[in-house]
Amino acid sequence: MQELVRFKQAQPAHLLVQVMAQQGIRAEVEETTDGAILRVSDADQFDLARTVLEEFLANPAAPRFQQSAWQVSEPVALGAQPGMFTGDWWRSIGPMVKIVFVVCAVVFLSQWFVGGLFYNALSFPQSLAELSTQPWRLFTPALMHLTALHIIFNLLWWVDLGRIVERFQSSWQLLWLTLATAAASNLAQFYASGPGFGGLSGVVYGLLGYLWLYGKTNPGAGYGLRKEVVILMVAWLFICMTGFVGNIANTAHVVGLLSGCAIGAVTGLMRRGRTLEQ
Repeated sequence: MQELVRFKQAQPAHLLVQVMAQQGIRAEVEETTDGAILRVSDADQFDLARTVLEEFLANPAAPRFQQSAWQVSEPVALGAQPGMFTGDWWRSIGPMVKIVFVVCAVVFLSQWFVGGLFYNALSFPQSLAELSTQPWRLFTPALMHLTALHIIFNLLWWVDLGRIVERFQSSWQLLWLTLATAAASNLAQFYASGPGFGGLSGVVYGLLGYLWLYGKTNPGAGYGLRKEVVILMVAWLFICMTGFVGNIANTAHVVGLLSGCAIGAVTGLMRRGRTLEQ
């Protein structure tokens, strides 16, 4: 049995099993406390099953899927799954992605209303000893952005990468992964340049590394990153290191990427092991 995809609700998973059965693909659904896991029984049919999945995610309203839903008296609820909308971008992302998005936007806009009040409270302290009384400041520099271009770039990538983790795994997985990569990248940047830094870039590169290595170590999950995305982001990482684009927290980028890769590799291997045991 190979895991193909995880849904936050069981309905689309059962629908896909119905569609795949019509094409001779043997699959089954395991309902869990936070959704459902669809697994393919025959490894030789996995690539075909993935193709059906990609077609479904791209256009769940296609006649072939709606016809199958009608046959089992379960019209597919497009609103139940993130990423299954046409024109409703905000509703297509999960709660954890939304929370971080809104908080970053509020912190950024606060500069024009309360000056540096939020930034002073969220920035990395002058010394590590201060973290014992203000531990949130290990993580909160990730919420701070100084320019419009900086926050737009980071939030676009945050939505694109974060929604994958939240859609196919869980909000809790995205939360602890965000905290872990934020702590690692912020701490490394403090040692490299002192406390004057901020931005979600370390977390964004952490998510990149996580999804990249998770897909490599657990290819049966079916939602690793495309090679083009990895190449683009790594190329941008090296461009930033040249200094041509201004003062960039390069250490946070690199450590975020490496910490994400490590977590992704370990998580992928653990989940692949559980899949092979079934």
